[in-house]
Amino acid sequence: MDALIAALPLFVFMIGLPVLMKPAVKVAPVAWVVTILLAIFYFGFPAQVTLLAAVQGAITGIFPIMYIPFGAIVVYNVLKSTGWMDKMQNAMGSLTCDRRAQALLIGFGFSAFLEGICGFGAPVAIPASILVGLGYDPMMAALVCLIANTGPVPFGSLAIPTDVLALTTQLDFMKLSQMTGRLMAPLAFIMSFATVFVMSGLKGMTGIIPAIVITGLSFSIVEFAVSNLLGATLASILGALVCLGCLSVYLYNQRVDGYWVFPGEKNPGVCNTKDINFKELAMSWLPYILLALIVIAFNLPSTRPIFAGKVPGSEWLLIKSYIYNPNKIYAFTWLQSPGTIMLIAGLISFRFMNIRFSEFSKQFSLTFKQMVPAFITVACILSISEVMNMALPIIDVKTKLTVWASSTGAAQPSMIAIMAKSLVATVDQQLMPFLSPMIGALGVFITGSNTSANALFGNLQALTAQGLGISDILIASAGSAGASAGKMISPQSIVIAATAVGLLGKEGLIMRRTIKFAIPYVLFLGFMVWLYSFVFPGLVP
Repeated sequence: MDALIAALPLFVFMIGLPVLMKPAVKVAPVAWVVTILLAIFYFGFPAQVTLLAAVQGAITGIFPIMYIPFGAIVVYNVLKSTGWMDKMQNAMGSLTCDRRAQALLIGFGFSAFLEGICGFGAPVAIPASILVGLGYDPMMAALVCLIANTGPVPFGSLAIPTDVLALTTQLDFMKLSQMTGRLMAPLAFIMSFATVFVMSGLKGMTGIIPAIVITGLSFSIVEFAVSNLLGATLASILGALVCLGCLSVYLYNQRVDGYWVFPGEKNPGVCNTKDINFKELAMSWLPYILLALIVIAFNLPSTRPIFAGKVPGSEWLLIKSYIYNPNKIYAFTWLQSPGTIMLIAGLISFRFMNIRFSEFSKQFSLTFKQMVPAFITVACILSISEVMNMALPIIDVKTKLTVWASSTGAAQPSMIAIMAKSLVATVDQQLMPFLSPMIGALGVFITGSNTSANALFGNLQALTAQGLGISDILIASAGSAGASAGKMISPQSIVIAATAVGLLGKEGLIMRRTIKFAIPYVLFLGFMVWLYSFVFPGLVP
């Protein structure tokens, strides 16, 4: 019974979003109120510590979590308003007239890049609208982008989902990055084939296999290498940049007399592509190239401690505060944050691109207004997560003194721990590897966001794994990887895609098409997790 009561905030999301179709910015505050009331009046947590935990979660939701996509979207909006993003898109669209190759280049590669820098709907909406502009049927454009946008999702928005997973579970960020990369790399390779299959079937894949292999391998190899060696932050961005570069070189040097087009569409024969201005193309990518270079420079073994405020004289780079738990102090390394680095990279690049500071200021203000609903939503969700993961007593590990205790003096497990205990009692150890990706997919189906799903379910997965004697790193990462399947069928993602291509009202039809890919995706991922759990446990970090 207690487990069902503890899960009520999650039921609010399940009913409010996919059933009642209310926007997340309205549902999340309701779920927040339900969480606070349950914590205080049902589970007996002191009101003061509950509200302080809620405050810490909300602040974390803004800084550093939402600050990261904010910086990325500011730069994107500046490039869009000044025409530089259009130059980038036009150059990519002019490389080939083959519809399958365009899907790989724009639906897979460019979508992965957008997922890496900003996420939150842009990786589906923007590529889908480009494909429609190139002559795609709106339904096909939506399907291609929803299915292609899977491989980079756990590393989206400069790896916010993985960052939140680490914060929520208190598991090692690098180990989560490595395990997620080991799951997502093979899946990304497979989904490059699915991107073409959804539009042409097996018969239509003849002649495009080399391009698919180049796309899938270049992205998945780099994603795997970066996530395992450098960390999650640049896994999607660098994977997408290498993927776009390799595929573009292949398509630019490919000489064919005919191109695959949709049934009933006129074949252009020899494609009259536009002349590509490589200087403009390189300049349009400059902010993101600088972003990658600065992130790497700020995170080298010799520089990371400095920018993290851990070296004498650099303490001012670290904002930290004791809010309610001395064992979980709020900390924000503001200069090392990808949000700050993105803004710095943009400002440096804008000088070379002849973009005035006034345009940057204008887009900064507009982006802030644009993202206020997202700020509210994520702040509420991280606040809910912090409260649901709070347990009493809280004992300072340094002084050994009790900071907070229940009114009775008895130990009070967290709401998430109560739910996890119930799962451990009902779920078989052999089943959990299959269930974990499904929970991740469900989280994204409910919230529309891998970040939010990890905040809500991440620690539930980790505690359940610990109770079952399975690797918590593996199961938590599997939930984040399973979120990619949820993206394909999430009402929010589908509404965004339908809006971008002009198919509002056809969301149900889109979902019926994408669910055929989401189900085998989750099952295959579950099988991979089972193999890591019981056949190759030595490969789990």
